[in-house]
Amino acid sequence: AARTRAGSAADGDVGLRAARRALKATAAESFAPVTEPPYVASFTPVANIAVGDETPWGVAAELLRLLPGTQTGGFAGPDAGNQVLEAAGARRIVAVVRDEHRHPWMAAALDTLLKARPDTVVVEMGVPQAAPRGALHLATHGAARVCGRAAAEAIAGA
Repeated sequence: AARTRAGSAADGDVGLRAARRALKATAAESFAPVTEPPYVASFTPVANIAVGDETPWGVAAELLRLLPGTQTGGFAGPDAGNQVLEAAGARRIVAVVRDEHRHPWMAAALDTLLKARPDTVVVEMGVPQAAPRGALHLATHGAARVCGRAAAEAIAGA
């Protein structure tokens, strides 16, 4: 018990350090960190029984902490890319995907989005399977809160 109590104070730091190390960033030459509040578009697959709807994931909360005024929305379905473009307006877009390789609608929506807005940042949470694309592609290798925080830091250049 003493070992558990002693280690618990640093657990958040250990997890964040691990998430930062696991993060793989692939940036286009023209990529610049996001310095203004972006629009975070989460392409949300149907939750499975192992995860559930109430399990938080993504980068929106952490980007809001770093860039107050960040807006967000969840999108699904074949027209998700166009819906994101309409919702984001002129804001820089951060597209967050999970299991893109399992959902053809998600890949198509991301294609639509990147064609119209090549400056989009793509965050692939979970186990990365897709080829890197976007102005910045971040593969988090997980979907825990610390993975979202590590990704948000990379997006904002923090």
